[in-house]
Amino acid sequence: MTDTVACFSDDVNRARDRFLTACDRIGLRITSHAARGDNAGSTGLSCDVARMGSPDATRVAVLCSAAAGSAGLLGCGAILGVLTEGGLQDLPKEVALVLIHAANPAGPIWPYFAPDDVISANKPAPDWSDSVLAAAEERFSAFQAEQGVDWTRMAGQTLASMTPPAWDGAVLRAIAAERFEGAQQVCVIDSRTGPGPFGMPEIVPCNPPNSAGRTRAESWFTINVTAASDAIGAGAAPCGGGLGGLLPKAQVTNVVLEIGTYSLSRRLGGSTRSPNEAPPSYPSDTVWRNNAWQGVRLTLQNAYRGLLRDG
Repeated sequence: MTDTVACFSDDVNRARDRFLTACDRIGLRITSHAARGDNAGSTGLSCDVARMGSPDATRVAVLCSAAAGSAGLLGCGAILGVLTEGGLQDLPKEVALVLIHAANPAGPIWPYFAPDDVISANKPAPDWSDSVLAAAEERFSAFQAEQGVDWTRMAGQTLASMTPPAWDGAVLRAIAAERFEGAQQVCVIDSRTGPGPFGMPEIVPCNPPNSAGRTRAESWFTINVTAASDAIGAGAAPCGGGLGGLLPKAQVTNVVLEIGTYSLSRRLGGSTRSPNEAPPSYPSDTVWRNNAWQGVRLTLQNAYRGLLRDG
């Protein structure tokens, strides 16, 4: 089974070339978005998006990675695995799959908030009537009950998370508009590496407790409740860059799939680790990569079953 590790690449440009080649081979239409500003680099970075399955499907799974740095390469390998390592045969005809292939070795992929989502202090405040405010509050309450809004997470953003991202919020909104028309039930899977046991998958639900999205995640996936509350990988940014929040007409289930790189005790400096050892965020070990792909495939299969059952 070691041939399955062939879907992983150690370089962003190589990963993109292989993804585009695989899409071209099976005739998938690609939409590309170039990175902005300094993130483009000498060869340029691109976010490439493809949708598989029926264009009329109302149930949609999303596979992506919003992790900064080399950890995001896991998402690139996971996406290529769908196309080259047997993942195509798992997709039910009633479900569509959106692949968002993007990685930025230098930092974050998406902004936490898009710049134009914030009302400028220089603009006059809108004149809201009581009826408009009441209607807006009612719609927001319904949206919050479905997907939840984690104000604690918003307030806890660090300065490091404010590093300019490779793609601005307009790109994520364009993806939402172009690839999710008619979607009623969506599952966003944000794949990345994490601090757990070597090569083992861990599902971290991103919808707040007691929300409908959290209930679905707990029904569809095997979740370690303790790990979900203490997870490191899910706390730095919203799942999928916040894509689910741009789909107000859909019921969205957000999960982070973390593939462990080492045990937590090793990461925290356990006795088995030398003082100068820094655990890699993207191991090259063939066993790890094989297990990583199997974890991705199982997670997608569980998402498909959940979408079919509750869609």
